[in-house]
Amino acid sequence: AASADVAIADPSGLHARPAAQLIARAAAFDARITLENVTNGRGPVPAASLIALASLGARRSDVLRVRATGRQAAEAVEAIAAILQREAKAAAPAAIAVSGLAIPVAPGVALGPLVRLVRSLPDVPETTVDDIAAEVERLRRALELAAQDLDNALRGSDILDAHQALLCDPALVDEALSRIERDRCNAAWAFCQAIDAAAVIYRQLEDPYLRAREADVHDVGHAVVRALLGGSAGTVPDGPPAVVVVDDLTPSEAARLDAARVLGVIDRRGGPTSHAAILLRAAGIPAVAGAAALVPEAGGAHAGLDGATGEVWIDPDPETALALEGRRAVLRASRRPAAARDGRLRLACGREIELWANVAGPSDARAARDAGALGIGLLRTEMPFLGRIDEPGEAEQAALLAETFAVFAGAPIVVRTLDAGGDKALPYLALEAETNPSLGVRGVRLSLARPALLEAQLRAILVAGRGHDVRVLIPMVSTAAEVSAVRAALERAHDALAAAGMPHRWPVATGIMVEVPSAALMAERLARQADFFSIGTNDLTQHTLAAERGHARLHALADPAHPAVLRLVRAVVEAGHAAGRPVSVCGEAAGDPDVAPLLVGLGVTQLSMCASAFDAVEDALAGATFAELAAAAEEALAVDEASAARATRAAARRPG
Repeated sequence: AASADVAIADPSGLHARPAAQLIARAAAFDARITLENVTNGRGPVPAASLIALASLGARRSDVLRVRATGRQAAEAVEAIAAILQREAKAAAPAAIAVSGLAIPVAPGVALGPLVRLVRSLPDVPETTVDDIAAEVERLRRALELAAQDLDNALRGSDILDAHQALLCDPALVDEALSRIERDRCNAAWAFCQAIDAAAVIYRQLEDPYLRAREADVHDVGHAVVRALLGGSAGTVPDGPPAVVVVDDLTPSEAARLDAARVLGVIDRRGGPTSHAAILLRAAGIPAVAGAAALVPEAGGAHAGLDGATGEVWIDPDPETALALEGRRAVLRASRRPAAARDGRLRLACGREIELWANVAGPSDARAARDAGALGIGLLRTEMPFLGRIDEPGEAEQAALLAETFAVFAGAPIVVRTLDAGGDKALPYLALEAETNPSLGVRGVRLSLARPALLEAQLRAILVAGRGHDVRVLIPMVSTAAEVSAVRAALERAHDALAAAGMPHRWPVATGIMVEVPSAALMAERLARQADFFSIGTNDLTQHTLAAERGHARLHALADPAHPAVLRLVRAVVEAGHAAGRPVSVCGEAAGDPDVAPLLVGLGVTQLSMCASAFDAVEDALAGATFAELAAAAEEALAVDEASAARATRAAARRPG
């Protein structure tokens, strides 16, 4: 047995994100671990439940007693203590709305029509079931679908880890299963009862930052109910760009908002420290919260808000509207224009690093262009069709692609062919159930198994790509034969379009995603078939370390900074350089300020990421020379663990 008393260093206490990291780290040890809040007398609770950890109400400087028994007790206590002692940036202080003001959430000024976020969530019946085993299986499948839904909405955000941890949390899952087996409740009712009980725990916490996590619990509950009973995520009504009013915006709803259509957000509940608020700030959408006393549940045709001051105006008079327009114009003039970032950053030694963007459609593309991306490094063509029952036609695909391409006219655009299967469910494909979908018929394997599907998409890409610098990217390549087969399909698509007299892009550069170890190890040979390499660190990490990405208990292993992954990156870079093939990284590691310097140090010159990560990556590389980054990368290759490799970031960020 082992134990330690540790004072929490995080200014926000033991909130959802470090708690999710703690759970994942604890699962890696052969030990039974509990935590007790010595300061307020709560606990002990197991280190396997996000909800149980939340019940500790642990604030900054509270002393937690970490206890462990088992073969690796001492190592477990040391690792958990390290997480608790890790200091993070202070969160925005929780403000209190006063008369005439809401709570400032995200800076910026908005003025426009007022609309309500539309939520389509079915009523949950209280019916009982006869087949308990079938109902248990329904819930398990719904949890998987909810995980996919939330992954699609929150991918690229560390908020996703906390949501995935809730989906695996025994306080939710075991409680729901128990209700099904004990009371014969239907799956939706059972899970909703578990969600309501968990929400009460968060609602009763004293700390406002921890209390704001109640919205995350409901977000997860809504995702599971939609998977079981249907319905849709919150949507903004069709019409011109507008100010959106909502009751308690959830993280996944915030992530789905289109900044081109949402001028601002007025949350009648919520607060500045919610995960939805974090996402709104990252998206640059002005927002206020705690505005129930200022905004009626219905009524109001127009609204204005200042997200920095908390001011809200419902149906402002012409003089106020004019003043708000002036305030907004001043803000716009003070922002760094997109032209100030030309898609390239220069190290202290003069070496150029290109910043590209990962996008899923026109909305993402517009945000990336505004942020100054050099081009689209990864266009995820499957994203607009997730959840579709009917197969999108060739013309529909071409029209959507053309809209996205137009945003980056004159810039390079890398289009990934359909990457379905695994964690991306496309109902219209009617894929067979697989024991291990991540290692099954997915990516290029699925495309080659359905040649008509592949060639229709390739024709759509070529037609939409006319007049654009479009390049085709093949996902999940394992062998050279797969690349040859897709190239042959491209030739057939070109021939068919030419025979029909349809103008289209030709020729087109064709590259591969390096996402499996075999592709990395065979990069020298694959360079004969591929025009460029794009390293997908998400799957490469998953397959290299045999740790399913998104698995709450394997989070500590799913780290692209692991030396094994970095060694494969180096092998691909060296093979690419030797053959004159450009090499980019388009996985989440490219936008991670701890990992990006290591990638640059390994010789990567193109980083493709969510555009909101540009500033953090620029800060991480500021003042460094390539020689310093290369030295840090060599040091990272020589250690045993990802945490030690990440620690080299201090050297990577040392001013030149």
